Amino acid sequence: MIKKILYVTLFSLFTFIFNVNSAEITCNSVVISSPDIKADQDCKKSKITTKNAEVKFDDGSIYQGPIKKNKMSGKGKLILKDGTVYEGKFKSNKFVQKINKKNRTFIKLNFKKPVNIQNQMKVSGLTKWYPADVVNGEFKLSKKGELMASQDKKAASGGGDSGGSGC
Repeated sequence: MIKKILYVTLFSLFTFIFNVNSAEITCNSVVISSPDIKADQDCKKSKITTKNAEVKFDDGSIYQGPIKKNKMSGKGKLILKDGTVYEGKFKSNKFVQKINKKNRTFIKLNFKKPVNIQNQMKVSGLTKWYPADVVNGEFKLSKKGELMASQDKKAASGGGDSGGSGC
C-alpha cells in the first residue's frame, strides 16, 4: 500500500513538473503549448516539431498530438467547440474519417486558418470525392458537389467544347 502511494505521489509530482515546464507560444492564429518548445520560439523562423502538443484554434477547437515541421501529423485528437471528437492518424494537417466506401468526413487544419470540416462522397463512375451535405444522417451531394460531378462526367464522356478548330 505504501509503495502504491509513493508511486502515485511520484507520478503526480512528475506530471506537475512536466506541465509547469510547458511553454506556450502564439503561431499565426493558434496557441501552441508543449514541454518541447521554448517560450521565445518563433514558428515562422524555425519549424516546430514535438511529440506532444496542444493547439488551440480561434474557433475554440483543440488539437492534441504530435506536430512535425509546423504540421499536425501522427496519432492525435481534434475536439471541436461543440464537443465532437475526431481521433486517429493526422497527416500533413489533414484527417479523414471514413464512414463507408462512399462517404467520409475530411478535415483540414492549419495554423493560419480556422478548422475546415467537409463531408464528402463518391459518385459512381467517377474517382474523386465531392462535397456533400448530411441530411437526416444520409449523405447527399451539395449543389457544388452536383456541379463538380456533372462537369467531370461530361469531361469523362468526351462531351463539352474543347475549343478546337474542328479540322
